[in-house]
Amino acid sequence: MSRRSMRLSKLQENYIKKGRGQGIGSEYTPFIQAHDNKIASEGWLARHKGWKTERIHHTLSDHERKYLYYCEWLDGVIDIREQWPLLPIEKTIEIAKQLGIKHANIDGTPMVMTTDFRLTCKTKDGTRDVIRTIKPCEKLDGRTLELFEIERIYFAEQGIDWCIITENKIPATLVKNIEWLSEAKYLETRPSVDEELITLVSDGLLEVFLKDNGQTSLTKLCLRTDKDYALVRGTCMFILQHLLANKRWGTDMSSRIIRESEPIVVYTLENTQKSIHLA
Repeated sequence: MSRRSMRLSKLQENYIKKGRGQGIGSEYTPFIQAHDNKIASEGWLARHKGWKTERIHHTLSDHERKYLYYCEWLDGVIDIREQWPLLPIEKTIEIAKQLGIKHANIDGTPMVMTTDFRLTCKTKDGTRDVIRTIKPCEKLDGRTLELFEIERIYFAEQGIDWCIITENKIPATLVKNIEWLSEAKYLETRPSVDEELITLVSDGLLEVFLKDNGQTSLTKLCLRTDKDYALVRGTCMFILQHLLANKRWGTDMSSRIIRESEPIVVYTLENTQKSIHLA
């Protein structure tokens, strides 16, 4: 066993002892985290404060990050646990032997396997967990598919639905729009804005959009309203994004990318008949 494999093997043992890969909701701790650069291999690391869990999520690739945004938007997903470990390791080693393939390893030393997402979903009969592993088509080579077969069998034996998500299954337009909203989800990202200010401004902001009837760019309209209300530049844009991110206002998120220089239709979810055009 090389020094590197010994070090990583011991590191993963410590992760298990510390409770990584355990818990639900805000109490869950990912088995692999974005700062674990000795294990993360794709070089694309991100931290994102969860909309559903209100904890920091750790994604290790751009595709994982995009799928996380997608899951955050879906009302039917109520918990997201990323970097979920397949434990005990003896079970995946046994499956690998049965398949006649090499287990995930470093320098010949078996390592704990992880899957990208364990999602808890609402159904008419209660809740159920599903497993989604994220991989672009170009990276579905023979070795990757071997490791995925270990995953598939591991979860099949537990009666848990499992499948591979490629880039073709991630709705690009929706994700792009969620990214545009994401920073405004929490008011803490804009200390100058609180619920009282939103209450004071939102009706007037909506009225401004209604009167404009989609003639003015979103940027100009928001900046004008900032000036009319003596607000810091960018405040009304943030309020709009916050209301959309929290689904207090709605718009078409899937058919077109929201651009601040182009019109979009926005409506209040309390009264979907009252739709407006934003430019």
